[in-house]
Amino acid sequence: MTEASKRLRPRRERQSPPLLLRLLRKWTRRRSRLALSELSDCQLRDIGVSRQEALTEAGKPFWR
Repeated sequence: MTEASKRLRPRRERQSPPLLLRLLRKWTRRRSRLALSELSDCQLRDIGVSRQEALTEAGKPFWR
């Protein structure tokens, strides 16, 4: 895509990824947060996260 054709497109269209990609990212984020909540205390300590921090992160809605 040339620089001139980018200027012809609306700014919002250039900046936002396709809906499917955004949903995939949100789903992946949610799965990662749930996996974090399933780690043992020893594993959490290895990555420098407390149990409370892991539970707080896991409790966040997928869109945040």
